[in-house]
Amino acid sequence: MGLIFRPMTVDDHPSRAAALRDHPAHPLDFRPGRGDAGFVALDGGRPVGVIWAQFVAGPGHVADDIPEMMLHVAEGYRNIGLGARLIGLLADHGREQGWPGISLSVGEGSIARRLYGRTGFVDRAAAGTMLLNLSDRITSVAVYCGSSHGARPAYTQAARELGHELAARNLTLVYGGGAVGLMGEVADAVVEKRGSVTGVIPRQLVDRELAHPGLTRLEVVETMAQRKSRMEALADAFIALPGGAGTLEELFEVLTMQQLGHIRGPVALCNTEGFWDPQIAMLQRAVEEGFLRAKYVDCLVVADTPAAVLDAFTNWQAPGRKWD
Repeated sequence: MGLIFRPMTVDDHPSRAAALRDHPAHPLDFRPGRGDAGFVALDGGRPVGVIWAQFVAGPGHVADDIPEMMLHVAEGYRNIGLGARLIGLLADHGREQGWPGISLSVGEGSIARRLYGRTGFVDRAAAGTMLLNLSDRITSVAVYCGSSHGARPAYTQAARELGHELAARNLTLVYGGGAVGLMGEVADAVVEKRGSVTGVIPRQLVDRELAHPGLTRLEVVETMAQRKSRMEALADAFIALPGGAGTLEELFEVLTMQQLGHIRGPVALCNTEGFWDPQIAMLQRAVEEGFLRAKYVDCLVVADTPAAVLDAFTNWQAPGRKWD
Protein backbone atom coordinates (compact mmCIF):
# COMPACT_ATOMS: atom_id res chain seq x y z
CA MET A 1 0.00 0.00 0.00
CA GLY A 2 1.81 3.10 -1.27
CA LEU A 3 0.44 5.93 0.87
CA ILE A 4 1.47 9.53 0.30
CA PHE A 5 1.34 12.15 3.08
CA ARG A 6 1.00 15.88 2.51
CA PRO A 7 0.22 18.91 4.68
CA MET A 8 -3.44 19.80 5.09
CA THR A 9 -4.78 22.97 3.44
CA VAL A 10 -7.99 24.95 3.74
CA ASP A 11 -9.17 23.20 0.56
CA ASP A 12 -9.38 19.90 2.45
CA HIS A 13 -12.68 21.07 3.94
CA PRO A 14 -14.67 18.02 2.62
CA SER A 15 -12.29 15.60 4.36
CA ARG A 16 -12.57 17.49 7.64
CA ALA A 17 -16.35 17.67 7.36
CA ALA A 18 -16.56 13.91 6.76
CA ALA A 19 -14.33 13.25 9.76
CA LEU A 20 -16.55 15.37 11.99
CA ARG A 21 -19.90 13.79 11.12
CA ASP A 22 -19.92 12.03 14.49
CA HIS A 23 -18.42 15.03 16.34
CA PRO A 24 -20.88 17.90 15.88
CA ALA A 25 -19.52 19.78 18.90
CA HIS A 26 -16.06 20.16 17.37
CA PRO A 27 -15.39 23.41 15.42
CA LEU A 28 -14.90 22.86 11.70
CA ASP A 29 -12.91 25.95 10.77
CA PHE A 30 -9.24 25.43 9.86
CA ARG A 31 -6.98 28.48 9.86
CA PRO A 32 -3.27 28.05 9.14
CA GLY A 33 -2.84 31.75 9.87
CA ARG A 34 -3.49 31.19 13.60
CA GLY A 35 -1.23 28.13 13.69
CA ASP A 36 -3.65 25.33 12.77
CA ALA A 37 -1.91 22.43 11.02
CA GLY A 38 -2.64 18.94 9.77
CA PHE A 39 -1.80 16.16 7.35
CA VAL A 40 -3.66 14.08 4.78
CA ALA A 41 -2.85 10.48 3.84
CA LEU A 42 -3.59 9.66 0.20
CA ASP A 43 -3.93 6.33 -1.58
CA GLY A 44 -4.08 6.77 -5.34
CA GLY A 45 -4.98 10.42 -4.86
CA ARG A 46 -7.91 9.59 -2.54
CA PRO A 47 -7.85 10.82 1.08
CA VAL A 48 -7.88 7.80 3.41
CA GLY A 49 -6.73 9.46 6.62
CA VAL A 50 -6.70 12.99 8.01
CA ILE A 51 -5.35 14.59 11.15
CA TRP A 52 -5.34 18.21 12.20
CA ALA A 53 -4.96 20.43 15.25
CA GLN A 54 -6.79 23.72 15.81
CA PHE A 55 -6.28 26.50 18.30
CA VAL A 56 -9.92 26.55 19.34
CA ALA A 57 -11.85 26.13 22.59
CA GLY A 58 -13.44 22.83 21.61
CA PRO A 59 -14.61 19.96 23.83
CA GLY A 60 -11.01 18.83 24.42
CA HIS A 61 -9.61 22.28 25.21
CA VAL A 62 -6.81 22.33 27.80
CA ALA A 63 -5.05 25.68 27.30
CA ASP A 64 -5.07 28.46 24.73
CA ASP A 65 -1.56 27.63 23.48
CA ILE A 66 -2.29 23.87 23.16
CA PRO A 67 -4.23 22.96 20.00
CA GLU A 68 -6.96 20.33 19.93
CA MET A 69 -6.56 17.38 17.59
CA MET A 70 -8.94 15.45 15.35
CA LEU A 71 -8.07 12.18 13.64
CA HIS A 72 -9.99 10.10 11.13
CA VAL A 73 -8.94 6.97 9.23
CA ALA A 74 -11.18 5.50 6.52
CA GLU A 75 -12.66 2.01 6.69
CA GLY A 76 -10.25 -0.52 5.25
CA TYR A 77 -7.22 1.48 6.40
CA ARG A 78 -7.55 0.96 10.13
CA ASN A 79 -5.37 -1.27 12.32
CA ILE A 80 -2.40 -0.94 9.96
CA GLY A 81 -0.57 1.79 11.89
CA LEU A 82 -1.87 4.69 9.81
CA GLY A 83 -3.37 6.54 12.77
CA ALA A 84 -0.14 6.29 14.75
CA ARG A 85 1.85 7.52 11.77
CA LEU A 86 -0.41 10.54 11.34
CA ILE A 87 -0.12 11.33 15.05
CA GLY A 88 3.66 11.11 14.73
CA LEU A 89 3.69 13.57 11.83
CA LEU A 90 1.54 16.05 13.73
CA ALA A 91 3.59 15.67 16.93
CA ASP A 92 6.85 16.29 15.03
CA HIS A 93 5.34 19.41 13.50
CA GLY A 94 4.14 20.58 16.90
CA ARG A 95 7.62 20.20 18.42
CA GLU A 96 9.12 22.19 15.55
CA GLN A 97 6.56 24.94 16.16
CA GLY A 98 7.08 24.95 19.91
CA TRP A 99 3.64 23.65 20.89
CA PRO A 100 3.59 22.65 24.58
CA GLY A 101 1.30 19.76 23.73
CA ILE A 102 -1.70 18.47 21.79
CA SER A 103 -5.08 17.72 23.36
CA LEU A 104 -8.08 15.76 22.19
CA SER A 105 -11.56 14.76 23.27
CA VAL A 106 -12.43 11.05 23.28
CA GLY A 107 -15.17 9.12 25.04
CA GLU A 108 -14.30 7.08 28.12
CA GLY A 109 -15.39 3.85 26.43
CA SER A 110 -13.93 4.49 22.99
CA ILE A 111 -11.55 1.86 21.61
CA ALA A 112 -9.54 4.73 20.11
CA ARG A 113 -8.19 5.43 23.60
CA ARG A 114 -5.83 2.47 23.18
CA LEU A 115 -4.25 4.08 20.12
CA TYR A 116 -3.90 7.42 21.86
CA GLY A 117 -2.43 5.76 24.94
CA ARG A 118 0.16 3.92 22.83
CA THR A 119 1.23 7.16 21.18
CA GLY A 120 1.76 9.03 24.45
CA PHE A 121 -1.59 10.66 25.24
CA VAL A 122 -2.69 10.52 28.87
CA ASP A 123 -5.78 11.66 30.76
CA ARG A 124 -5.02 15.01 32.30
CA ALA A 125 -8.07 17.15 32.99
CA ALA A 126 -11.82 16.63 32.60
CA ALA A 127 -13.12 13.16 31.83
CA GLY A 128 -12.71 12.41 28.13
CA THR A 129 -9.83 14.85 27.60
CA MET A 130 -6.33 13.55 26.83
CA LEU A 131 -3.03 15.34 26.40
CA LEU A 132 0.20 14.58 24.57
CA ASN A 133 2.99 16.58 26.21
CA LEU A 134 5.50 17.83 23.63
CA SER A 135 7.76 19.79 25.96
CA ASP A 136 9.11 19.87 29.49
CA ARG A 137 6.29 22.15 30.55
CA ILE A 138 4.66 21.00 33.78
CA THR A 139 0.89 20.67 33.52
CA SER A 140 0.21 18.15 36.30
CA VAL A 141 1.84 17.29 39.62
CA ALA A 142 1.68 14.03 41.55
CA VAL A 143 1.47 14.55 45.31
CA TYR A 144 2.42 11.82 47.75
CA CYS A 145 1.37 12.29 51.39
CA GLY A 146 -0.08 10.64 54.45
CA SER A 147 -3.53 9.11 54.75
CA SER A 148 -3.57 10.56 58.27
CA HIS A 149 -3.09 14.16 59.38
CA GLY A 150 0.03 13.61 61.45
CA ALA A 151 0.90 15.07 64.84
CA ARG A 152 1.20 18.75 63.87
CA PRO A 153 -1.39 21.19 62.47
CA ALA A 154 1.35 22.55 60.18
CA TYR A 155 1.14 19.38 58.07
CA THR A 156 -2.53 19.95 57.32
CA GLN A 157 -1.86 23.61 56.60
CA ALA A 158 0.90 22.70 54.12
CA ALA A 159 -1.38 20.22 52.33
CA ARG A 160 -4.07 22.85 51.93
CA GLU A 161 -1.58 25.49 50.81
CA LEU A 162 -0.25 23.12 48.18
CA GLY A 163 -3.75 22.44 46.88
CA HIS A 164 -4.49 26.15 46.62
CA GLU A 165 -1.17 26.80 44.85
CA LEU A 166 -1.78 24.04 42.31
CA ALA A 167 -5.22 25.42 41.47
CA ALA A 168 -3.94 29.00 41.23
CA ARG A 169 -1.20 27.92 38.81
CA ASN A 170 -3.62 25.84 36.71
CA LEU A 171 -1.77 22.61 37.51
CA THR A 172 -3.69 19.35 37.70
CA LEU A 173 -3.31 17.46 40.98
CA VAL A 174 -2.63 13.75 40.59
CA TYR A 175 -2.89 11.87 43.87
CA GLY A 176 -4.02 8.65 45.51
CA GLY A 177 -7.75 9.35 45.31
CA GLY A 178 -8.50 9.20 49.03
CA ALA A 179 -10.72 11.44 51.12
CA VAL A 180 -8.83 11.02 54.40
CA GLY A 181 -5.76 12.54 56.02
CA LEU A 182 -3.45 14.88 54.13
CA MET A 183 -4.57 13.22 50.90
CA GLY A 184 -8.09 14.46 51.44
CA GLU A 185 -6.90 17.90 52.52
CA VAL A 186 -4.85 18.60 49.41
CA ALA A 187 -7.67 17.37 47.13
CA ASP A 188 -10.30 19.40 49.00
CA ALA A 189 -8.15 22.51 48.67
CA VAL A 190 -7.86 22.12 44.89
CA VAL A 191 -11.59 21.45 44.53
CA GLU A 192 -12.40 24.53 46.63
CA LYS A 193 -10.52 26.69 44.11
CA ARG A 194 -12.16 24.91 41.17
CA GLY A 195 -8.93 23.29 40.09
CA SER A 196 -8.49 19.94 38.35
CA VAL A 197 -7.91 16.73 40.34
CA THR A 198 -7.26 13.21 39.10
CA GLY A 199 -7.32 10.49 41.73
CA VAL A 200 -5.98 6.97 41.25
CA ILE A 201 -7.13 4.48 43.84
CA PRO A 202 -7.08 0.67 44.26
CA ARG A 203 -10.47 -1.03 44.22
CA GLN A 204 -10.01 -2.40 47.75
CA LEU A 205 -9.94 1.16 49.10
CA VAL A 206 -13.03 2.11 47.08
CA ASP A 207 -14.81 -0.87 48.62
CA ARG A 208 -13.92 0.53 52.06
CA GLU A 209 -15.54 3.85 51.06
CA LEU A 210 -12.26 5.77 51.29
CA ALA A 211 -12.45 7.28 47.79
CA HIS A 212 -12.96 11.03 47.42
CA PRO A 213 -16.43 11.71 45.91
CA GLY A 214 -15.79 15.18 44.46
CA LEU A 215 -12.85 14.81 42.06
CA THR A 216 -12.64 15.88 38.44
CA ARG A 217 -11.67 12.32 37.59
CA LEU A 218 -11.28 9.12 39.63
CA GLU A 219 -9.50 6.11 38.14
CA VAL A 220 -9.94 2.76 39.88
CA VAL A 221 -7.12 0.22 39.52
CA GLU A 222 -6.68 -3.25 40.93
CA THR A 223 -3.37 -3.02 42.81
CA MET A 224 -1.13 -0.56 44.62
CA ALA A 225 1.55 -1.19 42.00
CA GLN A 226 -0.85 -0.16 39.24
CA ARG A 227 -1.71 2.96 41.20
CA LYS A 228 1.95 4.02 41.37
CA SER A 229 2.56 3.34 37.68
CA ARG A 230 -0.54 5.24 36.64
CA MET A 231 0.30 8.27 38.78
CA GLU A 232 3.80 8.35 37.31
CA ALA A 233 2.33 8.29 33.79
CA LEU A 234 -0.12 11.09 34.53
CA ALA A 235 2.31 13.53 36.16
CA ASP A 236 5.11 15.80 34.97
CA ALA A 237 6.48 16.53 38.46
CA PHE A 238 6.33 14.90 41.89
CA ILE A 239 6.01 16.34 45.40
CA ALA A 240 6.18 14.49 48.71
CA LEU A 241 4.46 16.03 51.71
CA PRO A 242 4.94 14.43 55.14
CA GLY A 243 3.69 10.85 55.26
CA GLY A 244 4.41 7.31 56.33
CA ALA A 245 5.61 4.08 54.73
CA GLY A 246 3.44 4.43 51.62
CA THR A 247 4.71 7.96 50.99
CA LEU A 248 8.31 6.80 51.40
CA GLU A 249 7.75 3.94 48.97
CA GLU A 250 6.24 6.24 46.35
CA LEU A 251 9.01 8.81 46.81
CA PHE A 252 11.83 6.31 46.36
CA GLU A 253 10.18 4.74 43.36
CA VAL A 254 10.11 8.06 41.47
CA LEU A 255 13.66 8.86 42.60
CA THR A 256 14.78 5.54 41.13
CA MET A 257 12.77 6.08 37.96
CA GLN A 258 14.40 9.50 37.60
CA GLN A 259 17.86 7.92 37.75
CA LEU A 260 16.87 5.42 35.06
CA GLY A 261 15.53 8.20 32.84
CA HIS A 262 11.92 7.00 32.90
CA ILE A 263 10.86 10.21 34.66
CA ARG A 264 12.07 13.51 33.21
CA GLY A 265 10.44 15.93 35.66
CA PRO A 266 11.49 17.19 39.08
CA VAL A 267 11.00 15.39 42.38
CA ALA A 268 10.50 17.57 45.46
CA LEU A 269 10.21 17.40 49.23
CA CYS A 270 7.95 19.91 50.94
CA ASN A 271 9.98 20.09 54.15
CA THR A 272 7.28 21.25 56.55
CA GLU A 273 8.60 21.58 60.11
CA GLY A 274 11.85 19.93 58.95
CA PHE A 275 10.02 16.63 58.47
CA TRP A 276 12.35 15.47 55.69
CA ASP A 277 15.66 16.47 57.34
CA PRO A 278 16.52 12.92 58.50
CA GLN A 279 15.70 11.56 55.04
CA ILE A 280 17.94 14.15 53.36
CA ALA A 281 20.75 13.25 55.77
CA MET A 282 20.33 9.59 54.84
CA LEU A 283 20.58 10.37 51.12
CA GLN A 284 23.72 12.40 51.74
CA ARG A 285 25.15 9.45 53.69
CA ALA A 286 24.45 7.21 50.70
CA VAL A 287 26.46 9.62 48.54
CA GLU A 288 29.35 9.65 51.01
CA GLU A 289 29.40 5.85 51.09
CA GLY A 290 29.43 5.53 47.30
CA PHE A 291 25.92 4.16 46.80
CA LEU A 292 24.36 7.24 45.17
CA ARG A 293 25.68 9.89 42.81
CA ALA A 294 25.68 13.39 44.24
CA LYS A 295 23.84 14.85 41.23
CA TYR A 296 20.68 12.94 42.16
CA VAL A 297 20.61 14.49 45.60
CA ASP A 298 21.56 17.91 44.25
CA CYS A 299 18.62 17.89 41.80
CA LEU A 300 16.11 16.99 44.53
CA VAL A 301 14.00 20.08 45.18
CA VAL A 302 13.72 20.82 48.90
CA ALA A 303 11.77 23.80 50.23
CA ASP A 304 9.82 24.68 53.36
CA THR A 305 6.61 25.86 51.65
CA PRO A 306 4.50 24.63 48.73
CA ALA A 307 4.89 27.94 46.89
CA ALA A 308 8.68 27.73 47.15
CA VAL A 309 8.63 24.15 45.88
CA LEU A 310 6.60 25.08 42.81
CA ASP A 311 8.70 28.18 42.17
CA ALA A 312 11.83 25.99 42.15
CA PHE A 313 10.41 23.91 39.30
CA THR A 314 10.83 26.86 36.91
CA ASN A 315 14.58 26.56 36.38
CA TRP A 316 14.99 22.89 37.29
CA GLN A 317 17.21 20.79 35.03
CA ALA A 318 17.18 17.01 34.72
CA PRO A 319 20.28 15.26 36.07
CA GLY A 320 20.55 12.71 33.24
CA ARG A 321 20.32 8.95 33.31
CA LYS A 322 22.48 6.87 35.65
CA TRP A 323 23.92 4.62 32.94
CA ASP A 324 24.70 7.27 30.30
